[in-house]
Amino acid sequence: MTILRTLLVLLALATTAACATSTQLYSPGPSTLGAEPVTDFDRYLESVKAYVDTNLVPVDGFEREQQVLWNLPYRLAPAAGCSSGDRTGILLVHGLSDSPFVFRDLARYLADRCVEVRTLLLQGHGTRPGDMVTASADVWRDQVRNHFIALSQDVDRAFIGGFSLGGALATDYALSETGPRPEGLIAIAPAWQLNGLRDYLWLAPIADVFADFVEKEPELNPVKYESFSFNAGSQIGDVISAAQGRIIQQDSIDMPLFLAATEADSVINLDYLVTQFRERFSNSGNAMVIFRDTRTAWPEAQADERIRFLNSYLPDANILEFSHQSLLVAPDNELYGLGAPLQRCLEPNNISLEGCRQLPQDDLWFSAWHDTERPVYTSRLTYNPWFDDLAEAVGTFIQANESGEAP
Repeated sequence: MTILRTLLVLLALATTAACATSTQLYSPGPSTLGAEPVTDFDRYLESVKAYVDTNLVPVDGFEREQQVLWNLPYRLAPAAGCSSGDRTGILLVHGLSDSPFVFRDLARYLADRCVEVRTLLLQGHGTRPGDMVTASADVWRDQVRNHFIALSQDVDRAFIGGFSLGGALATDYALSETGPRPEGLIAIAPAWQLNGLRDYLWLAPIADVFADFVEKEPELNPVKYESFSFNAGSQIGDVISAAQGRIIQQDSIDMPLFLAATEADSVINLDYLVTQFRERFSNSGNAMVIFRDTRTAWPEAQADERIRFLNSYLPDANILEFSHQSLLVAPDNELYGLGAPLQRCLEPNNISLEGCRQLPQDDLWFSAWHDTERPVYTSRLTYNPWFDDLAEAVGTFIQANESGEAP
């Protein structure tokens, strides 16, 4: 009966959405990204810029040209003064509805430490929510494979990493038996298993027959969609299934792994990440960082000396807990950082946007997304006060696996 009720709700949402007037924002654009082999990264950037410039429906409050630039993929060369000897590179894959902008801060940190960083733009992203209606998980996988092959041909040691959906795509590739093998996998809140509707993703293709969107939200963020299509649910379900298959088919996985997540994540199932990290990823040099309220004890049954905890309850900064989206963002980020345009009231919890904006500064706290009442007004946290610690941990992991030494 629970599944039947869920299906009826999805169909009701679909019927409602189908009656709404279609707008440019929620319709696919005139062109789409493919997954061609990457023979020249500069030429790839030129083609993506033309695509984004053609398909982008800008959000209010930001210059259109700036929005185009924010959504583009990029390559950061190692900083001046780095050795001209063996070269290390990493391909970073962004999350669902997101864009390569999410890696801006980590990319700069790693480039300063002599790692070449490349990103890509997944099909359907960086332009308008309507482009997600026709996006394909198979194309995403081909994009990741082609970009990693290109990176591995240009550097001596190539790593792969990703955030959320991108973490699952990176995992799928890293554990596959096709293409060059990465030196290590960096997975930030990877979508190995979801909270909430994870058991109902198979319903998304059914509802997709009736309408395109689960919800059409006001678009306030120039680098991430708020609206969510049924097809997006279907495609991420495909990616999660593939990544889980790669993980569970092996009792012991020797691929070096760096994993990070927040205990308060409303999107990702932390217990699943911890279990797989402890029981299947056997490399002694593996490392995991968990952001959590350290006032409470970590379960003894999940103890592991390779797991490090950083406190996510920071009352002096009005922070109750860390959100999924906050992990990779530095406090000085130009869009999400302290005092930046998207830092306050981007996604308020149980309060209207206008009501959130009218709150005195000290009355608004920051947390993960939630739909239950809290003792204080909250909005989703957009940055990570411990960003430098996370970036240093990623850099240490890469350095250790360059030399073969345990961190």
